[in-house]
Amino acid sequence: MMGSAVCFRRLVAGLVATLAGLALLVWLALWWLSPAPVAGQLVEYHGDVPVAGATITVRRQGWGRSEHDGQLIWDKGYVVTAITDAEGRFRVPMPGPVWLVGTGGGRLMAEAAGFHSLAVGPVPPGANLLLQTVADRDERLPGGTAYLGWDEAGEPFGWSFLDHAPARDPARVDLYPLALSREPLEVTLGVPDGGGLHFVPAAAQGIATPSWDYLLRYLDASPEPPTAPRLVLDDTPGTLFLRTPQGRHAKLAWEPGAVTAMSGTVPGLDTSSERLLSLRFVYRPGPGDRLPYQPPLGPVEPVRAALLASLPEEGSLAMGPRSYRLVVSDAQGRELERQRVELMPGVPVDLASCAEDAPLAWRFESLRLDYGEDTLPRLQLTLDGERFVHHSAPRLVSRRHATVVEVQAFDTAYRRHDLRVRIRELPGDTGPAGCAAPP
Repeated sequence: MMGSAVCFRRLVAGLVATLAGLALLVWLALWWLSPAPVAGQLVEYHGDVPVAGATITVRRQGWGRSEHDGQLIWDKGYVVTAITDAEGRFRVPMPGPVWLVGTGGGRLMAEAAGFHSLAVGPVPPGANLLLQTVADRDERLPGGTAYLGWDEAGEPFGWSFLDHAPARDPARVDLYPLALSREPLEVTLGVPDGGGLHFVPAAAQGIATPSWDYLLRYLDASPEPPTAPRLVLDDTPGTLFLRTPQGRHAKLAWEPGAVTAMSGTVPGLDTSSERLLSLRFVYRPGPGDRLPYQPPLGPVEPVRAALLASLPEEGSLAMGPRSYRLVVSDAQGRELERQRVELMPGVPVDLASCAEDAPLAWRFESLRLDYGEDTLPRLQLTLDGERFVHHSAPRLVSRRHATVVEVQAFDTAYRRHDLRVRIRELPGDTGPAGCAAPP
């Protein structure tokens, strides 16, 4: 009996040792297979100052059980975070069990109060990254995506920053395509007379680790005046600086892997493209060449941009009298009335209507020009009829874009008529004030 007990104990001890050895081997295998952690440093781009206290997040996806219902899913997310130390340094392990997620990389996000967030990915295991961020800016400039190329008929179209839209008319565009070949990639871009271009490759900007929007993020102004009337771009990524004929500035991201498309619809243009270029941009409508990028970008307001583009370089506007044209049309687009009026700031004007064939009568009351704190002109009016009255709020009006006021009007029998009042600023030498016959 005693011998049997000794044998049993030896068997148990051997089994435990074997299991421990197997566990050690499994642990060693998993340790050997586990991806190396991601390390690096986060600094401010312009001064290389370390950014302490930032949150570094690494995400991976793989197999796992859903936290919602416990079912096995293939896209479960695994997340690990770390905080940068006083030197801006960090070390983040790759998240998720290796037998479910694998040994591949993940996507990294760097976030710090008062600084831009950086999205980097995919990040390979063992990467040692230098991440460069920039401080948040108070000023927010508009931006978006510029579309230019050739339509299905082979006709070119360019991009207008003032209209925030593509256009076929060469007189209205600020950037247009001249030629495109795909293998090798070579794109020739041009600007109208008075405009200019300058290209800065990404390598020349000292960007250590590219992140989302990195071609718009770092350089705020062109290191050289943008004066070239045309440029040839290839598969080298970089930032394109542009000066418009009005002396306004923009910067565009040249991302060779993302800017070209074979065909498709063109946002803002009633056509499909045969070849299309799309370039993300930041634009300063007013004077100055500084172009800080501050996400999220808002779209360009065409009327405001057109007014700001007319400002002198010093940025102040002559806040004197202005002339306007008022055109009234009906729901079918038939023009009913056209008037020219000159307004002094702060002095309301009443105008009698000269519409002869309209099914109802109206008059303009309290037409008033005022200048806001931004020095831009605003016009407000009242359209008064026998059975209706419409008061408009102060509206920006430019020479380039007509400002439209929609009016619901009623005749003496209370029948509804939809009217549109289109207002556009005129040069001061366009003739006398008063009514003009519809064309």
